[in-house]
Amino acid sequence: MAIGRTKAQRRKALKAVFRRLLTSAGLGVMIVASLHFYNFLTTNEKLAIANVEFRGLSRVDTAEIARLVADLEGQNILLVPLEQYSARFSGHPRVRRADLKRVLPNRVVCVIEEREPVALVFAGNFYEVDVEGMIMPPDDLTDLLDLPIITGLNGETVRAGKPCSDPRLLEALAALGVCKKYGGRFAENISELRLGKAGISVVSLKEDMVLLLGKEQVENRLKKFFVLRNQISEKDLGARFVDLRFDDQIVLRGGI
Repeated sequence: MAIGRTKAQRRKALKAVFRRLLTSAGLGVMIVASLHFYNFLTTNEKLAIANVEFRGLSRVDTAEIARLVADLEGQNILLVPLEQYSARFSGHPRVRRADLKRVLPNRVVCVIEEREPVALVFAGNFYEVDVEGMIMPPDDLTDLLDLPIITGLNGETVRAGKPCSDPRLLEALAALGVCKKYGGRFAENISELRLGKAGISVVSLKEDMVLLLGKEQVENRLKKFFVLRNQISEKDLGARFVDLRFDDQIVLRGGI
């Protein structure tokens, strides 16, 4: 019985050795196959990028954008670092964002989100500006845009292709955003936002009204005005200047 148990143990040990050998051999085969497959994927000419397709372009010239990713063609679609190519668009003044996506076997789709101008900045010339304060260089359509004009900025802080470094511009853009959200028809008729020593003034030519906002709590003062606007209109329809620079009152003036 002791001898029988020893033989059984030997057979069991041999089987365990064979299993380990088979497992090792299988892993070796898988590793070799994986290396061959990886080599196939990374060298296959059918996976070389042959075309870059652009979507979302309106104002931006396609040829200008294509130059930023011209070296994509011919690269392996599986290995190319598309995130690095997306970062190249950050320096373009009219591109807010670019997403590059792989489309197997050999195509890349580049989805462009262009910056949308919300106002014109006058600083010697007219420049378009978006909600983030990016100053966009003028083109043939700039003079045709019917947008509010922001005045009072120093020309040294307004440079085409760069975000404006004057914090007053961001305050004016925030005020414009509040007007659009709460102002209804008033927002549609805004012609100018003046940035002066006394702060921000919002001019509506069609309604013949100027809002004096001051330098602080601009958004809260605007919201208060729009909440009370109907009451103000009923009380004094001839008000030309609405002074919102006080915390506890609204001052109506017929002129200056």
